[in-house]
Amino acid sequence: MELHDQKIVAAIEAIWEEAEVLFENNDPARYALKLEEAWELLPAPKEVYDESYHIALAIAETYFILKDFPAMLRWANTLQQCDPARADDGEREFVLGKARFENGDMKGAEEYFTTAMHKSAGRVFEGVDEKYLHVFSGLATVVEEELPADIHEKVEALSEAGNELADADDFDGAIARFTEALQLLPEPARNWEASTWLYASIGDMYYFKGNYEAAANSFYDALNGPDAQANGFVNLRLGESLYELNQHDQSLEYLLRAYMLEGKEIFAEEDPRYFIFLKTHVKL
Repeated sequence: MELHDQKIVAAIEAIWEEAEVLFENNDPARYALKLEEAWELLPAPKEVYDESYHIALAIAETYFILKDFPAMLRWANTLQQCDPARADDGEREFVLGKARFENGDMKGAEEYFTTAMHKSAGRVFEGVDEKYLHVFSGLATVVEEELPADIHEKVEALSEAGNELADADDFDGAIARFTEALQLLPEPARNWEASTWLYASIGDMYYFKGNYEAAANSFYDALNGPDAQANGFVNLRLGESLYELNQHDQSLEYLLRAYMLEGKEIFAEEDPRYFIFLKTHVKL
């Protein structure tokens, strides 16, 4: 739910800005306390607002850094109730699984890690400490694999062909080539790094065609790929597509993610409307 009281929104944004300075100054303890101030500003029931998820997640992860695992568990439990309308990708369960693990509750860790594994198709486990992957038998280690050589060559050739068609403004032809390459990926396709940039390439073509709904759907698919959440371009173009669909709350979330990942530079060659929209609603 969107928080409509602009005085509270402005106050929370101001606290976030102060908190980021503390984090940049390597002061996570005060960073967590500052974010708890932001939490206290949310009207009751606090968990229903969009902002509640981001605040509770940041606090839980900060207490993890501080190794204050009881406090992490408290906020990880709170996180489960936050922003119930939010798209569920296993992130909140993974945080609670880590908190249960660090507090010695292996059975609880197993339960939430299993849910996180299914919801994210393993994405949330990529790059994490391997100790979390051995909580119970049957939880397979998620590893980055390379495509078989023959498939890799075909995907590369089709992608290059797609790029050439895109350069010639043949967006439909490019979509056909990228889609053909995507269909070569072994299932589940989202486990392969190539799925991220292929879906992103398809989305980019739909964006340039002005089919923003198809573009947004493709970029949502791209976000399911390995490490895609940290891809500035995917977040940027998804935010732009959602803006064009007048889904401004969702657009703001992804444009802000792009800004946090890449800085103002990522907007340099984009239509200035998007950055103006972002800085009008968020203090950067």
